[in-house]
Amino acid sequence: MLLGLALKIARSHAKMEFSLAYTITSEKILLKHFNLETQKIDSSIMSFDDAKNNGIQGLVYNPDLGPEDFLNVIESELKFYPIRSMMDLKIDQTAFESLDLEKGKMLYERMRENWVLQNNIILIEDMFKTKAHLMSLFPNDRASFFEEFWFLLKNNLGATNLKIIYNDIIKAQNEGEKNKLVKVKVVGSRFPETTSVDEFDETILKSYEKDFGQIFDITDYNREKGQIVICASLKKSPVFIMANILTLSRIQKAVLLGLFEGLNHA
Repeated sequence: MLLGLALKIARSHAKMEFSLAYTITSEKILLKHFNLETQKIDSSIMSFDDAKNNGIQGLVYNPDLGPEDFLNVIESELKFYPIRSMMDLKIDQTAFESLDLEKGKMLYERMRENWVLQNNIILIEDMFKTKAHLMSLFPNDRASFFEEFWFLLKNNLGATNLKIIYNDIIKAQNEGEKNKLVKVKVVGSRFPETTSVDEFDETILKSYEKDFGQIFDITDYNREKGQIVICASLKKSPVFIMANILTLSRIQKAVLLGLFEGLNHA
């Protein structure tokens, strides 16, 4: 059974990979892409906007660079990924350029750990307000609900890629017609994109259909590959979650369970 689940995940997930950025100047970013599956590292120098479009999972910056507006732009990115100063991490440009896979992963883990912890602490502190806001959206605007929910899960898990599949209802437009139940997918690495499920998604859902029934269940977690599958439910409606993550802590699991239980009993 476990082997079958692992094979299903391996076929359906993006590979575990991440990119770390280093500010060379206020206009130039050194981006290093680490692929743990192929054991390859790619490096390139580009603008900050191009680096964001290529995907960043962690940013190391030099606070002495300036100008002030550039530092403000960097700080505004904190909601997407961890940001730490070169002094805090004790790493200069030369050391960053020479990062191998092992050291790159260690640096990412170090940056990500505190960022994810802070995200979860904030969610705990704002849990009541967050649940109330989300449930105000759920009955009539599931698209907005799940886009915001996607951001919550991504920051809780520290995911590099996240997919949510849920059921929605298309209301009948004409008399005599019936409402239609459809499956919708929210997927992305930086921002959520809402689209219809495809044949591949349907196959994956069918392979996990016996795993639904609980409010929240981590159906499979492969630490080596950095892949997780969660089968859950919201108001008796199934929710399927797949993500690429580096690690999973007890705090993350407890906060997610509390969130799902709170939403179901709201």
